[in-house]
Amino acid sequence: MIHKWTSVLLVGASLAVTCAADEQTATSSDQAVFKKFMESNCLDCHDKATRKAGLALDDLLTKDIGPNAEAWEKVVRKLTARQMPPQEALRPRKREYDAAVAWLESSLDAAAAKSPNPGRGETFRRLNRTEYRNVIRDLLGLEMDVASLLPADESSHGFDNVTVADLSPTLLNRYISAAQKISRLAVGVAPQSPRGDTVRIRPDVTQDTHIEGLPIGTRGGALISHNFPVDGEYEIQVHLMRDRNEGIEGLSEPHELEVLMDRERAALFTVKPPGKGESEQTIDANLKSRVKVKAGPHKVGVTFLKKPSSLLQTSRQPLNVHFNFYRHPRIGPAVYEVSIVGPFEASGPGDTPSRRRIFICRPTGEGDEEDCAKRILASLARRAYRRPVNDEDLKSLLEFYRQGRAEGGFEAGIETALSSLLVNPQF
Repeated sequence: MIHKWTSVLLVGASLAVTCAADEQTATSSDQAVFKKFMESNCLDCHDKATRKAGLALDDLLTKDIGPNAEAWEKVVRKLTARQMPPQEALRPRKREYDAAVAWLESSLDAAAAKSPNPGRGETFRRLNRTEYRNVIRDLLGLEMDVASLLPADESSHGFDNVTVADLSPTLLNRYISAAQKISRLAVGVAPQSPRGDTVRIRPDVTQDTHIEGLPIGTRGGALISHNFPVDGEYEIQVHLMRDRNEGIEGLSEPHELEVLMDRERAALFTVKPPGKGESEQTIDANLKSRVKVKAGPHKVGVTFLKKPSSLLQTSRQPLNVHFNFYRHPRIGPAVYEVSIVGPFEASGPGDTPSRRRIFICRPTGEGDEEDCAKRILASLARRAYRRPVNDEDLKSLLEFYRQGRAEGGFEAGIETALSSLLVNPQF
């Protein structure tokens, strides 16, 4: 029985060798036919002596096609269009044209498959700010103000996505810092101390009309999208617009200022002109309120309750303003900036859209943690790299996971690995 299978294998191997030899012979024969075609029809004008159009085909015929593919591509185009040899010369027959083109195209394809040319490769291709914001939103479900994290992109001919070969050490540090902040926010890591974010409103906005998204019957202010990292208390503080003399603009009578969280009233303040002996410096010092907020994205609104717009006739008279004051005084007060500080008394990471996207599994014990981490990181890497992940991709991410895991537990390990993923050149 063994002798039978040995004979079969020997016959098969013999046939394979014979077929390979026949194929090599056919290839050599086709190459010889092509070389003869070129010598008969092309070398009169395109040899080393004449070099018409800069082509020395007799020299190229002695070299490999791959490194000289660009020149041979020109030859293919000329032969396919029957532009060469010229009309006045003795021209080959159709089957000779077809055979030459077929052999040359197949040889070029084989050379390209063997040594593909990736084009100009860059050491690092970074995302610009718009791309970075969009990919963080799609990957982690976070709407980030990347303008505060990354510098503005340079524009060239109207495009700002030419982001290769300009990665300075300072810019790299900004990307690393952004990755760390985003990963902490996505995983829900409570900061060691309360931190603040301030949104400032442009001073040229009148704030006399309704802001879309705020309740009807209000005017001015701002509607701010903010990601709260963990469950806890947060302090919202409001400062009002001031004139050149540091007085509150437009505060000629009492106004009511409303603070909202997801369109629900969180606080209501009455802002009054300073009384006798009072200073305008302290009018907005106490416009702050602590609010309990669940982790995740929320809408913070700050606005004034609208008053009737009718004016007394005396108020309609021309206003004699001093030169050092504003030329166009406000009718009512306006919001200058809103600060959100916290968390105070954090109670946990909560349930956020980003955590639901990240933690697709939960370990039941220490023995399951690495398997769960591998599932989480494989899912993130596949979407972040926009391709299937391999063992090398996971090996690198798991090394960062283990470092973070040793310092702060399972979620700290995921946060560290996510930070490394967001600065990986594949991202």
